[in-house]
Amino acid sequence: MNITFPEHKELNVGKAAPHILVVDDNPGIRLLLTEALTGSGYKVETAASGAEAINQVRDLIPELILLDVKMPKLSGLETLAEIHKLAPGVPVIMMTAYSEMSQVWCAIETGQIECFLKKPFDLFELEERIKNVLSTLAK
Repeated sequence: MNITFPEHKELNVGKAAPHILVVDDNPGIRLLLTEALTGSGYKVETAASGAEAINQVRDLIPELILLDVKMPKLSGLETLAEIHKLAPGVPVIMMTAYSEMSQVWCAIETGQIECFLKKPFDLFELEERIKNVLSTLAK
């Protein structure tokens, strides 16, 4: 199965593909995002838990992190705090299907995350958010 973002445009040829870390305890979400992002030219790593994400950031700092809010053991917000200690400049887009919206808004207002997406999300909207965040970094 090959999934790509709708009407995606290839990344600039000759430039290294941006590295994105997808953190979600749901294997289906990880697979969907991996397929869509790699199909659009991004380099993707995944983590099934907050602890796994923190270990991956210790080894290789990505250009962007897609982080689920609601995860067992270490929540997305707890994971975010630890990641910011290791890599304070890495932008984060949080994903949520739950009612932690007040916590997510607080994270946005304090500059801890760039934006959020409500699940289920549209792949086109996700691609636009990713492009916006990465283009801001390039400036």
